[in-house]
Amino acid sequence: MSGTMWFVGGVLGVILLVIWVITLADIFRRRHIGAGPSAAWAIIVLLLPFIGAVVYWARRQPTRDDVEYQASAERALREAHRSQGFDSTSFEP
Repeated sequence: MSGTMWFVGGVLGVILLVIWVITLADIFRRRHIGAGPSAAWAIIVLLLPFIGAVVYWARRQPTRDDVEYQASAERALREAHRSQGFDSTSFEP
């Protein structure tokens, strides 16, 4: 195998490892789903690292904190744009 294939394999392996660790951290951080479902998701993600992570993230319901964080971030972004002056760099005759 050429050096390029080893490099690509290594990069993909690191990406998979990062996805796997983030998914497991999210599973154990979410206390409201209970111990049984958390254990089941952890086993699925451990046995099928990429497929299990994709299924977990596809089926994951946002928590109240996630929704509140998103709403406050959007509110802050709107407020920042509102306080900026109008950019009049258009061409006028």
